Amino acid sequence: MSIQHTFGGGRITEPLYQWHLEAHPVEIELFRSKPVRRLKFLHHFGASALFSPLTHSRFEHTVGVWSLMAHFCPEDLHLRIAALLHDIGHLPFSHAVERTLGYNHHRQTEQLIGEGVIADILMEHGISPRSIVELLKQETPLTNPTAILGLDHLDSFLRDTYYAGKQLLPPAELVKGLRLRGPYLEGDETTALALIDTIVEEHRLILDPHFLAMDALLAKATAHHCESTPGMKERIPSLMDHELIQELLQSQNAVARETIQVLMYEPHRIQIKQEPVPGSIEVKIGKVYKKQPLIGDKPATEVNFQAAVKLAELDSMAATYFFTI
Repeated sequence: MSIQHTFGGGRITEPLYQWHLEAHPVEIELFRSKPVRRLKFLHHFGASALFSPLTHSRFEHTVGVWSLMAHFCPEDLHLRIAALLHDIGHLPFSHAVERTLGYNHHRQTEQLIGEGVIADILMEHGISPRSIVELLKQETPLTNPTAILGLDHLDSFLRDTYYAGKQLLPPAELVKGLRLRGPYLEGDETTALALIDTIVEEHRLILDPHFLAMDALLAKATAHHCESTPGMKERIPSLMDHELIQELLQSQNAVARETIQVLMYEPHRIQIKQEPVPGSIEVKIGKVYKKQPLIGDKPATEVNFQAAVKLAELDSMAATYFFTI
């Protein structure tokens, strides 16, 4: 199978990790389905893809997470399917407009798995859609509520920093030093240190005020467009990025039109302040993904002093910004 992700056969290549994996027939059908293919047209890095080189899609992330699960849990078909479907509920530009419009992509994902084409494919292969939904809520190698890294965040951290050129080890080398201890990722000290450095560098990217400003302003434009367009808010979840852009460019709302024009063609006009100014949008950084792998049976920061010092850098990234144009 080539890297084009057309899924013409059962053998799939994941170029980031440089491995080749066999997909089950149900997985091939799911990869070809419209709800999953739609992710090809959503930027994984949100609205900052409009001005940065980080333009990879949420579909690429999905293939990556699935491939990690297929690598670490090759015999667990249900977990592999959960990894494949875990992001299908994302709104356009991923997280950019989700909070502003009051949506939760996890609930959207559950709904898409439970009905329609995804449910039909699963049931045709004797798999209960409800079992996949329940698996997404459990503590598994995909994700967990603890501070220990899961495969979903692992792929995001590695993929984003790879395209930004911010890694100590290439992803294909780094994953060789990882294994599962129950539902948790474990690595040797060298691998764990490289991974924690990647996690910190990922946060420097996603918390950069210029990147935050793009998402915040896109959310503002979308909210204004929804206010002036009856029924628009209900349509948003099914749109692709380019469709949302067209909606905003043609909006009856002047604020929405001006804002998307700036994001696309004049991002240099965006003003970033640390004090409020008239008309500014406040963004407060209060959450970081302070994840880490295990070294042996303990969190890396409890075993390695360098790992603890490096991960502690995340604590200094809290900040409040005000954006306007």
